[in-house]
Amino acid sequence: MSNNGQPPVDSARAPPTIGSSTSSTPGVPGPSSSNDSNLKSRRRRRGADPESQSKNQSFYFVDSTSSSKEKRAHVMRHHVQEKRKHRKLSHGSLQPEQAPGPPVWPVRTDSGYDTDTPKEAAMTGVPGPATEQESSSLKLQIRFSTGMPYARETVPFKMESPGTMLDTSQRDPFSGLHNAPTSQDMELEAYWTTKLSYWSGQNPYVKNQIFQTAMEHPFPFQAVILVYCARWKAQLYGHKDSEEVQRHVGQARKNIQDATAGVFKVHDDYLAMALAGMALSEERFGSRQDAHAYLERAVGIMRPRPGSNPPVEVLVHYVRYIIPPQSPTITPANQRWLVTFLREAQDLMERHSAPEYQPQSSHRRTAFQMESPLFSLLSSGPRPSQVPQASRMYVVRDGQTQEASRTAALIYITAALWDFKDSISKTHRFLAYLTALVEKHQLDRHPACETLLWLLLEQSCDADLRDPERAWSTGDLLLAQRQLRPDLQFHFNELLMSFLSLQSPIRGIGVFEAELKACPGAISSSPSHK
Repeated sequence: MSNNGQPPVDSARAPPTIGSSTSSTPGVPGPSSSNDSNLKSRRRRRGADPESQSKNQSFYFVDSTSSSKEKRAHVMRHHVQEKRKHRKLSHGSLQPEQAPGPPVWPVRTDSGYDTDTPKEAAMTGVPGPATEQESSSLKLQIRFSTGMPYARETVPFKMESPGTMLDTSQRDPFSGLHNAPTSQDMELEAYWTTKLSYWSGQNPYVKNQIFQTAMEHPFPFQAVILVYCARWKAQLYGHKDSEEVQRHVGQARKNIQDATAGVFKVHDDYLAMALAGMALSEERFGSRQDAHAYLERAVGIMRPRPGSNPPVEVLVHYVRYIIPPQSPTITPANQRWLVTFLREAQDLMERHSAPEYQPQSSHRRTAFQMESPLFSLLSSGPRPSQVPQASRMYVVRDGQTQEASRTAALIYITAALWDFKDSISKTHRFLAYLTALVEKHQLDRHPACETLLWLLLEQSCDADLRDPERAWSTGDLLLAQRQLRPDLQFHFNELLMSFLSLQSPIRGIGVFEAELKACPGAISSSPSHK
C-alpha cells in the first residue's frame, strides 16, 4: 500500500531495496500465497496491541508510475521483512537478521534481447524460480538506448559514463588507452550507442554486436568506435577536422604501425578489427584510397583462416560489403561470373517450381511471396525511413548501406539455396531459419537490410547449413555487381528477386546479357540462354 500523507519511513527500520524480487529470499512466500496463510497473518495482526501497533507502523512509498504488479511486489517485500522481524523478536531469537543483498538493476529490453528467463525476471522484481546461486551470478550485459519503442524499462536509471557500463562486464575498453578517458571520449561512446543511425533506423543489434566485438581490446575499440564517432561528430557540426579527431586518428594510426612492426604485441584478430574500423571511417570521412588499403590488409589477415573468429570475421565482411569498390570498371571475367550466377539461380527456380518438389517443401513456395516478411526486406523500394524527422541529422550521409546490404542478402540467400539444391530438408530448414530470424528481431515491423545481412553473416543456423566460404564468395560477387551501371545493378537484383519468388521475370537474363555486352570491357563470348 502507499500512504503519501505520512512522514517517510526511517531508513534503519525499512532499508530500501530496488529491483529485488521476492524469490531472492529463500523460504519466503511471494504475493501469490494461499488464502489460508493470508487469513492467519491477518489474525495475528488483529491480536497485536493497538498501541504497540501504531508505534511500530511503517509506511512504504511506491513509485506512482509503476505497474500494479510492481506496486504489489514492492509492498509485499516490506511486509514480509517486517513479518519475519516480529516473528524473530516474539521467539526471542538472538541471531541477527540476514542482511539484504545488494540492489540488482533491471536489464534494458530495447536492443532485441529476450527478458523472459527466470534470471531476468528476478531482476525486474517479478517473482520467479531463480535460486540464490543464480541471483549472485547475474551480471548486467551491455544494452543500447534506441529510439525504437520495443519494451520499457522497469526502473529507469542514469548511466553516468561508459566506464560504469563496461565495468559490469569486467572489460573496460578505456583502460588500455595511453591517456585517461575524457568526458569527450565518453560522449563519443554515447554518440555510437544512442545517435548513430542509418536511413532504415538505428539498427541496434548491429551497433551492439560491433561495440561488444570492439571492446575485447582497447586497440580496436579506439580504432572502430572512437575514431569513427570523432570524425562523424565533426561532420555533424560542419568541421573537417578537430583536436578530438587528430588525437584519436593519430593514436590509432600509430598503434597500427607499431602492431605491424612488432613493437606493439597484439593478436592478429584485434589488428584486423582495427584495420576494418579505420577503413570504414576513412571511406566515410577521409581518403578512399587509404580506406581500401586498410580493408585489403584486414581481408588478408582473416580470409586465409575462415571461421577462426566469427565475430571479427563478420565485422570485416560487413565493412567489405558496404564500402564501394575501388575500381568502377568491371572485368570481362566478372561479367561472365554475374551471368553464370543468374543462370544458376534460374535453374534453381525451375527445379523448385517442379510439381514433384512443391508438396515436399511448401515453405519454399511461400517464403518470398509478396505477403511474406522476406519480400518486404529484399524487394526494391520505396523504403521510407522510420527515423523521426528530428533525429534525421544523425543518419549516415552518402552511405549506400541499405542497397548494398539488400544486394548482398539476395546473393547470399541464392548461393545458400544453390548449396542445398540436392536436399529438400536443408532447403526447408534454411528458409524456416530465415523466417524465424526476421520475426525474432522484428524486421517484419522495422525493415532493416543491414540487420538482416549481419544476421546472415553470423550463421547461427544448424551446423550442416553453415559455410564460412559462402560469405567470402558473396563479397566477391557483390563487388562485381557494384561495378555495373546503376540500371544494370537494379536489373540484376530484380532477376534474383524474381527467381527467389518463383516468378519468371519480364526482362530475362538474355536482356541483361545484351546490355552487359554493350558496356566497356564487355564479355567476349558466352553461350546463349533461353
